[in-house]
Amino acid sequence: MLRLIGNGLIFWAAAVSTASVLVHARVPWRHSEMGRHLMAYMGALALVLVLSCVRLVVGDAPWFQTLRLIVFVAIPLTMTWRLWLQVKTHRLDRKDAGHGRRPR
Repeated sequence: MLRLIGNGLIFWAAAVSTASVLVHARVPWRHSEMGRHLMAYMGALALVLVLSCVRLVVGDAPWFQTLRLIVFVAIPLTMTWRLWLQVKTHRLDRKDAGHGRRPR
């Protein structure tokens, strides 16, 4: 029973994440660095969740291992990008605050 519920949640999350990518594709996401990052991040998450659904349906075939490797490249890439954006934003905030403590 727990496995069935867990599998259902994976399919639900895959559907919602894929829908989020499709909805975000309808806005001008290419115009800002954060918009491009958000699309890449949501896309990577959707790919991993859809990949999980594929595995539940077809099993762990040798071709699936190759597909998994390709899909999982997107996760550390987008996470590194997000970390870089956070550091960059933090540095800009500090620069705007005069290198001192942020006003409260």
